[in-house]
Amino acid sequence: MKLSTTLLVTATSMLGALTFSALAQPATFDPIKEQNLQNATHSNSVEHPYKPTQYYQETITPRRTQLKHLLYIAEPGGTANGMLPYPNGGIGIVVLDADHNYQFLKRITWDVPASQLPGPGVTGVAASPATNMYYVAFRGSLVAYDLATDKVAWTQAGGTAPVKTHYALGNTSGCCERPWVLPDGKTLLVASSYNSWWYVIDGVTGAIKGKIDTPASPIAHNMAVTPDGKTAYLSSLTPQVSIADVATMKVTNTITFSDAVRPIVINHDGSRVYVNVNNLLGFEIGDGKTGKFLKRIEAPAEMWKAKWADPNQHFFGHGGPSHGLGMTPDESEIWVADNVNYGMLVYDNTGEWPVYNPEKSFKTTYSVGWITMTNDGKTAFLGDGDIVDVKSHKIVGQMKDEHNQVVASEKLLQLTFDGDKLVETDNQFAEGLTKKVSAVASPVQRASR
Repeated sequence: MKLSTTLLVTATSMLGALTFSALAQPATFDPIKEQNLQNATHSNSVEHPYKPTQYYQETITPRRTQLKHLLYIAEPGGTANGMLPYPNGGIGIVVLDADHNYQFLKRITWDVPASQLPGPGVTGVAASPATNMYYVAFRGSLVAYDLATDKVAWTQAGGTAPVKTHYALGNTSGCCERPWVLPDGKTLLVASSYNSWWYVIDGVTGAIKGKIDTPASPIAHNMAVTPDGKTAYLSSLTPQVSIADVATMKVTNTITFSDAVRPIVINHDGSRVYVNVNNLLGFEIGDGKTGKFLKRIEAPAEMWKAKWADPNQHFFGHGGPSHGLGMTPDESEIWVADNVNYGMLVYDNTGEWPVYNPEKSFKTTYSVGWITMTNDGKTAFLGDGDIVDVKSHKIVGQMKDEHNQVVASEKLLQLTFDGDKLVETDNQFAEGLTKKVSAVASPVQRASR
């Protein structure tokens, strides 16, 4: 009897202790607090070594790498249409930290003397998460840079045999302009340097896989490609834009505009083609499916016609009233560079045809020759170095190098990295993006575009 009573008392005491212990413990084990306790109650010995709390964060729950957003600007890539000295941003790839007010981070330099850089130097850029490379086109070569090492992976000069160029700024190798990464991430479509063909290039090795001949548009320069990579719109410094089937490398149609075509942009499915042309402040629209000319959109005549016709006036630009064209990713707005009054014209694009909106239009710091948008549609980078908040249409900063000089370039991309791995590249040609359009526009608006 005494033994049973003793066992009962002992068991009850143990149960009470266990219950109290369970109630006293936190609901979940906190390794950081536990290690702090260990550090406070034990000396730094072999049995109880001191370990910073970070140790537990790294060994028990591995830390997730924070994504970083960097702006890669290739220079010389423009001079604000001649308003800034050449080369205003120096030589190489200027890298800015988009997460910290676009502070200067580093410069990746070309192995080329400044005296040997032809014309505007860089003629286009592209990047691919699949290859982790940044592609830079020059008149004379296409160079791939490994983004993990900043080293040259390969160089393609467009072949060794001299070719006849169709334009004074062309290169006798036929290479290179405006590289574009196709959806597989490992194939590039690249313009020849003002010649009558376009290269298809292996993005991993730099080998030429084929050509698209464009005899109807013989001065290859700018392009646009549908997001599915099936159709390419290949523009020339002529009124013609060739439409090509990428898989077969054959031209299927041609759109003829009123004058020589300059920058070109398409909507998300390529059903509409928007182009700047010489001698127009505004843009023209073509049908990407039928090849028909659709409409000419002119800025109000009082803004520019008398000024442009005055032989005593000089304008900074690419030889035309407008050189710079883009749309917000949701296609709700079209932005047009005004090289007569030095500003950006904003058009509402939610109806059947774009409508000029003077309240949203704004002055730029210098003359603009190119527009690039981030995929989220929040930020625009202009060819004069301006950084613009898209929603408010306000200039919020300028791209500057390590010497605090404005970097005016038309060849740049905002890249998103996870560690040293590229995971996303933004919309360098300011095209409509399918996901953004489907999320914002109504079916009626989408059908009307």
